[in-house]
Amino acid sequence: MLFNKLLEDNSKVILFDGGMGTEIFKRGIKPGMLPDLLNIEKPEVISEIHKAYFDAGSDMVQTNTFGSSYLNLKKYRLEERIKEINQSAIKNINAVRPNGKLIVGDVGPSGYFKSPVGKVTPEEWYESFLKQAEILEMGVDLWHIETISDIDEMKAAIDAIKKVSSKPIISSMTYKRTKRGFFTIMGDSLEKCIKTQEESKVDVIGSNCTLGSLDMIDLLKEMKKCTELPISIKPNAGQPRVESNGQIYYDQPVEEFVNHIYKMIEIGVKIVGGCCGTSPKTINQIKKLI
Repeated sequence: MLFNKLLEDNSKVILFDGGMGTEIFKRGIKPGMLPDLLNIEKPEVISEIHKAYFDAGSDMVQTNTFGSSYLNLKKYRLEERIKEINQSAIKNINAVRPNGKLIVGDVGPSGYFKSPVGKVTPEEWYESFLKQAEILEMGVDLWHIETISDIDEMKAAIDAIKKVSSKPIISSMTYKRTKRGFFTIMGDSLEKCIKTQEESKVDVIGSNCTLGSLDMIDLLKEMKKCTELPISIKPNAGQPRVESNGQIYYDQPVEEFVNHIYKMIEIGVKIVGGCCGTSPKTINQIKKLI
């Protein structure tokens, strides 16, 4: 399999894509609307973004399905359209996928928390992710479970995917920096998260979102101490700035972001890309660097 060959090539840094949500918002999506719904309502917009990342040099690009798990769709009263939304996402990215490039099934957080913050159970997480994975399995080359802030939710997602798929999994937690080190907002330490991910036998351990590229350098150094598995990093383009009109902007210069990616490559990251605020321009500059 192509992805496994890329992983095994020690001279190769795999280039992921950049932000999807922020690219969609640039195109005028209405506040409060689920970006994944555009898979159906404006498929040409989604395909255009996918194509821009492939053209920029991404080795792999992920489906527009970050919020397309059963539980998250339920928040928008769209749970009955789960098959339609996820299948449309595969169709949209397949329409522009060049030969030799990979499609990544994107699985984001459910939007629900376990006790004492919320009421969802691990079993409900599992069933929610399973419904999504069963649909996406047919059209993806590998998986990216991303922006997860509870290691128990990550484990539920991994277990659900492994129930229906033997394809590689990148499991990517999102962390915040504290005086005691890097932790999720649910209080899971970096060390605990990595140990659980390793025990779940994922192929790549990653982190994305929340942190900017500078903090991700330090996070990567700590991750390298904890695991021998390949590491994926997708930082935000700095910290968000919210304008009075409610729009969110990321102001980090592309050159600075790419310079930080270069430092990560020196440290030994295997997969690099961008999260919120990054664009095809960002990816193209990283491609030139690689």
